[in-house]
Formats: sequence, structure tokens, C-alpha cells
Amino acid sequence: MARPKSLLLSSMCRSCRQSQLLLTQSRRTLSTTTTSQEPERERPSPRGGLAQRFGIKYNDDRAPRTPVDPLAAFSEVLQPPPTATPTNNAMRNSMKNDLRTISLFDGEDPSSSASPSSRAPNPYLDEPYHLNVYAHRHNTHITFTEPSRNPILSLSCGNLGLRNAQKASYDASFQLAAYTFRKMAEKQWKIGGANSKSPWLTLSSIKKPAYSGSAGAGIEVILRGYGPGREAFQKALLGTEGRMIKPLISKVTDGTRLKFGGTRSPQVRRLG
Repeated sequence: MARPKSLLLSSMCRSCRQSQLLLTQSRRTLSTTTTSQEPERERPSPRGGLAQRFGIKYNDDRAPRTPVDPLAAFSEVLQPPPTATPTNNAMRNSMKNDLRTISLFDGEDPSSSASPSSRAPNPYLDEPYHLNVYAHRHNTHITFTEPSRNPILSLSCGNLGLRNAQKASYDASFQLAAYTFRKMAEKQWKIGGANSKSPWLTLSSIKKPAYSGSAGAGIEVILRGYGPGREAFQKALLGTEGRMIKPLISKVTDGTRLKFGGTRSPQVRRLG
């Protein structure tokens, strides 16, 4: 036997009772509107059936969305480049003029009709050999390298049989410089290593610097550090020991590293 609605409403809580009353009112309004107004034409089934049950207005008169082409934004990028225009030709002519001005600084004649392969290379653009001298408080290192920075000869005071405090003296650095110059004159090497196909080279095959009248880059001396070996190397190079190396020197560079910020320096050692 079905229970009356008054008993059902009395047994419900307040929120459930209000929702039940809203449902009954919405059903009555829907039934009265559908019976009083006759539809002029068939309408499609509403999309918001649940919303209409609770009396919520739903907008069904929205226009359908147009499909979006994902490649529309990239259509301009994917287009082929335009053909040559008068503006492009003007840009090319200006670039040619710039290249002509650059060639003037390189010592080339822009009016010459010779091909690029027949032109002689600029001797000032050639990379020289390098003679690196690292002189610190306790030892001196001398390294002779190729233009590509590959080492050919690397020696230090320990290669002369000196040990411990003997390597930090001025005399040891002078002997090392003289020994290195003698080995550079005796040694043969290949550009690119012993397995390369280039011919064997000696110190006499290094061309003199360009300022002496012949094409070539010579040898660049790179000094690093302020130990006793710095002055000893200079004395040996300017003396009779460096008579074969001195004509080939084209540049002297100071490569001493300077500290800017960084970690804290170690505590200065104090004796006594």
C-alpha cells in the first residue's frame, strides 16, 4: 500500500523536501506549457533534457562552429620564397660592394679579374707555430706546438735530471731553454702527427715572418707566469743559444692568467 505524500514529506529532511517541491513545480509548469501551446513545427529533441527538468534555461540557438584548419597559421611560412625582385638585386649589389671594401683591407685589388684560386693567400692570416713558456715558482715548462696547437716537443727542468728545489733556480731554466732550442733544431715532425701523409719537417722548413720580406707566419712566443724561468728564457733566446730561433720569431704574447673573483686564494706560506 502506497504511503501518502504528506507522510513522505514529513519523513524527509528539509533540503530533500525543498528539492522534491521544486521537482513537482517544474513538472506542473512543463505540463501546462506543453498543453496550452501547440507546436507549429517539429522541433528536435532538446539537448538539455536534464536542465529543463529542473527549470534551468538552456540556449539551443547557438550557431555551429566552423572547422579550424591547423595549417592555416603556417601557410605563410610554408610558402616558397619569392623570385628575385629589384630590392633583392639591390641588396646583392650592396653586398658585393661590401666584399670589395673588405678585400681592400686584405691587400687585394678589387679590379683584378683573376680567379680566387689563382690569388696568393694573405701571409698575415696564416697561423704561426707556438712556443709556450710556463714559468712558475718551482719549475719551468716549454712546449713547441704546430699551428693547430698539437704538441711537437714538450720539456721541463725535470727532463734535464734536476730534482726538487734544483728545478726552481734561474740556472736550471736557462739550461732548459738552451736544451729546447737545440732539440727544436734537431727534431723532425709531421703536421698532423706521424701517421699523416705530409712530408717530414725541420726548423729550417718554417718560413720566416712576413715582415722580413718572405711569406710565412714564423713562431709565436707565449709567456705565462712570472717565475725565474721567464727572464732566463729571454736571455737564452737573445744570446748565442737562440741564434737559430730568433730570426723566426714573429710575435711575443703574454698569456699570464689574471684572477677576477672566484674562490678564495690559499693562505700565504710563511717560513720562520
